[in-house]
Amino acid sequence: MPMTRSDRLWLALIMVIVLAWQVPLFGRTKAGQDENFYGVPGMMILRTGLPQIPYIPSRDPETIYYHSDEVLYTLPPLGFYLEAAVHLVLGDGLGPARMASMIAGLVAVLIVCDLARRWSGSRRAALLAAASYLFSRAFLFPATTARPDMAAIAFGLGAVWSVSRDDRRWRDVVLGGALAGLSMLCHPLGLVPTAQVGLALLVGNRCWKRKLGEATAYSVVALAAFGLWLPMIALHPELFRIQFGGNVLDRAGPGLGETILALPGVVAFQSWNAFDHVGPIQGGLYGLGTLWLMREVGRGADRGRLRRVLFHAVAAVVLLVLVMGRHHIRNYYGYPAALLSVPVGLMLDRLASRLGAKVGSTRATAIVAAALVLAMVPGSGLRVLGAHLRHWDDPNYRVGPFVDRIAADLPPGALVAADGSYVLEFFLRDRPVVEAIVDPFYYNVRLEPFEYAVFGPIGLEQIRPEIEGLELVRTYGDRDDPFGLYAELYRRVRADSGERSEL
Repeated sequence: MPMTRSDRLWLALIMVIVLAWQVPLFGRTKAGQDENFYGVPGMMILRTGLPQIPYIPSRDPETIYYHSDEVLYTLPPLGFYLEAAVHLVLGDGLGPARMASMIAGLVAVLIVCDLARRWSGSRRAALLAAASYLFSRAFLFPATTARPDMAAIAFGLGAVWSVSRDDRRWRDVVLGGALAGLSMLCHPLGLVPTAQVGLALLVGNRCWKRKLGEATAYSVVALAAFGLWLPMIALHPELFRIQFGGNVLDRAGPGLGETILALPGVVAFQSWNAFDHVGPIQGGLYGLGTLWLMREVGRGADRGRLRRVLFHAVAAVVLLVLVMGRHHIRNYYGYPAALLSVPVGLMLDRLASRLGAKVGSTRATAIVAAALVLAMVPGSGLRVLGAHLRHWDDPNYRVGPFVDRIAADLPPGALVAADGSYVLEFFLRDRPVVEAIVDPFYYNVRLEPFEYAVFGPIGLEQIRPEIEGLELVRTYGDRDDPFGLYAELYRRVRADSGERSEL
């Protein structure tokens, strides 16, 4: 049953609500997990044509960011080129880089909505599935972070969508392969939907000759799309070997075999990590939706389509666990959460139908939708938004003016070592800056001739103790404010001669 104009308006409305909820914070908050690494390559593409991290000039081949100021290979590049497209319109800054993830996230929501409609025939189930994903923590984190995870998720869901038609044609298979390859070209997370769709083609109800033909065509096209990276790799194959090898291949290495051998521990680790991330209410909804779907499939209700929903929901979880092993990044949960949202939408649609027999269809839909939104509110960032609204003009709540104050206290041309929270902001102000990292896997800033250092709370805990010869100059912000910004400025005292940089 196709979506009506009213359905599309409701979907647009809930998207606008999330945008109004999240986007105002994009340009105000400091860099979070890995955004210091992956928030800048899109801007550098517009300047040099290649993804780079200009403030990590590592020359140690034992680090994964070896020559990353020349070209970045730690992850596939498509996500960075999508960031560059957004920067081309919105300009430089962490906010536009985050907006690239949000745009990919909204595309993923549209795909979830259409998958639920296609698999259930219910427009209401489609909207409820879209809402359950859009307001979930599993969606909000990758959709508001300048990383390529959400782009990989959107392309992966597109591959599932392309081959999930009842009247699937060869062009659908080819499109699915292209989208799967582009998912891998954004992030190794794309391996999950790529493998999942390939398995779906093999376990379908068509003859073996057709299934093998489709799986072969799909695989060839997926590899060809992923192979679009080859010309860039050919520029610096040794750098690719060191960076991508160190970041992905060496760590993955025998990962699948080790994961299978230690599967109970891996499942326990990922189960707790996911539960801690999404919370008991949202996690409970995913569990209830899956159990309800299993019961419906067992009863033989609309068996063909519901079995397809169950296959993709379960396969997404199982394959992600096998690919991740004990990897701790939680943004990846955004992919299985998208497919787990479909049974949630179907279950809530059935509940609304039963409730509608007593209170009327419109009222039942409103009640179920309101209950769903309330269930998704905990941990969604409302407290952070509220704090920023109360301190809208406070420079301690706006990372740009906050860093301007620090930069004003530094001599022009002085090389600054700034931690991940603030390094991108110094770069955007054309200040000489290197990232303050002391880790043999990433980079050792102690080898750089920096004169000053800036640390936020995490840097003070993890990096400041690793660097000797620093003298506190000034503090900024309130360290006890959990929502405001805080930083400490240090002068480097040269231990060999006792010289100091003059402020």
